[in-house]
Amino acid sequence: MKIGVTGSSGFVGKRYMQIESNGYEKLALDLRNVTPEEMNLQGINTIVHLAGKAHEMQPIPDWVYFKINFELTKSLADSAKAAGVSHFVYISSTKVYGDVVTGVVNEDSACLPVDAYGKSKRQAEEYLLSIQTPEFIVSIIRPPLVYGPGVKGNMIKLLELAEKKIPLPFGKAGNARSMVYLDNLVALINRVIEKKASGIYVGGDVKPLSTDQLINLMRAAMGNDMGLVTIPSFFRNLMKLLRPALYTRLFGSFEVDNKGSNHRLEFVPPYTSEKGIDTMVQWYLKH
Repeated sequence: MKIGVTGSSGFVGKRYMQIESNGYEKLALDLRNVTPEEMNLQGINTIVHLAGKAHEMQPIPDWVYFKINFELTKSLADSAKAAGVSHFVYISSTKVYGDVVTGVVNEDSACLPVDAYGKSKRQAEEYLLSIQTPEFIVSIIRPPLVYGPGVKGNMIKLLELAEKKIPLPFGKAGNARSMVYLDNLVALINRVIEKKASGIYVGGDVKPLSTDQLINLMRAAMGNDMGLVTIPSFFRNLMKLLRPALYTRLFGSFEVDNKGSNHRLEFVPPYTSEKGIDTMVQWYLKH
């Protein structure tokens, strides 16, 4: 069985190419230099589409997200279907649910994306589902924040904070944020391929973590015994008023219920969050 993988040099793609997938042959598909129309996809059974424009904090034109996350996905899917590829696995994002979510979301929750990244991902999902046939099965995986060796962005900033030999003001954060360890996401992708499971699935570790739990696990892996302090609610409310985006990242909740997806796939994430965070910390300390 041959699996074509886009985004093979990215954070998730690189790890996906490294991990054994039951003897499947993996082929890197280079969308940077070759258009989907020019690709020879004959003989490929499954495509894992990991390439895309990741969400960025600094402003970039909306059309960039739509060109890469929607239009490129559409072209690739059309070419794959024409070439006889039987299974298309699309790695989407929980950003399709929007930024401010009350309650817990699952694969059946309403999608209300608010930015170009989330909207472009959702548009790609809708197109893929519209062209699905018994001969061209579509699987959509929505992971929350992915962490592990090679991570970038806000997780690196948290690792840098955790490394400092000072008390940090995250005691009793009281929030719940779902995340997925890189190797758990790879295992989920492989399970979807093994079962040739169509439909929408959400990823995630077994349970969400609060900010204080996350930093405590980081510090334990670092051998840093500095504790956390609890800041008065007045100052938290002030931060929420003056710096809402920062407040949401540090104290907001975003919880994904992946029990339904796991049940349908007969899947259990093979690694604990503790294992994933320890592996990420050891990579961080070396690099």
